[in-house]
Amino acid sequence: MMTLKKYLLLVLAVGYSFNSCDVIEEPFLVEKGVECDFCDAFIFPTQENYVKKVLLEDYTGHTCGNCPRAAEKADELKETYQNQLVVMAVHAGWFSNSSNSYPTDFTTDLGDSWNEHFGNSQAGNPNGMINRIDFPSSHIFQYTQWEQKIVEQLEEDPIVGLQIKSSYDSLLNVICIDVQTKILSSLSNEINITVVLLENKIISKQTDYAAENDYIEDYEHKHVLRKGLNGAWGEPIGDGLHTVGQLYTHRFCVDKNADWNASNLTVVAYVSNPETYEVLQAEEIHLID
Repeated sequence: MMTLKKYLLLVLAVGYSFNSCDVIEEPFLVEKGVECDFCDAFIFPTQENYVKKVLLEDYTGHTCGNCPRAAEKADELKETYQNQLVVMAVHAGWFSNSSNSYPTDFTTDLGDSWNEHFGNSQAGNPNGMINRIDFPSSHIFQYTQWEQKIVEQLEEDPIVGLQIKSSYDSLLNVICIDVQTKILSSLSNEINITVVLLENKIISKQTDYAAENDYIEDYEHKHVLRKGLNGAWGEPIGDGLHTVGQLYTHRFCVDKNADWNASNLTVVAYVSNPETYEVLQAEEIHLID
């Protein structure tokens, strides 16, 4: 139920789409930022046994006739590796252009920035990255190579752990997200946290060279990148000196776009090295349980 406090805070919130901040609460490291006061506080359970999780980025487009094969491979890998694999479909480049025949715009500023930086569409879709390893010379992999790279990454011990809590207030139309990062190994380099929203079950036309007439009118698009909550490269976690056991919490709030189905949204967070871009850990939850 919307309280008077929430209503007044909503009025004050009009005029900006989202803010991010770090929760200031013991025993978390104190960091400054604008708080999302209309979001209720989340409580994270104590967790000790984190497992390594891998981010698979599938660079695709709705006019790419071979891209459904890569999507099928991503589904197969997700079925195999379950919650240790986070899949994100990035629509960027020429194959993602919308038209009268393909009116849905799946592109995002975030995806465009990544595509320009990593050169995925220029390399020829479909392709992808696994934890963004081997940048800048050998970071783009064909979908037939994905599983081998995933297995190699899963053999590594996690050096950070992630937990996500989220909620959606349909009256305020506000999505609230907290992400907790736990340091599992001593680190002397900077690390960044990036948070994005994905959407599943989007029905829209897709070119498919294996289909009759080379397209599927009611194709189901999955894991579609919808929005970044703190920029293309995220934001720093702490001050660059991290000791085992340290906890950091970042908070985000964003208005839900009218085109998004809240029931189909997932929240993805990942920690990366800002110098090499390598993803060190990833996590994903459904926005609404």
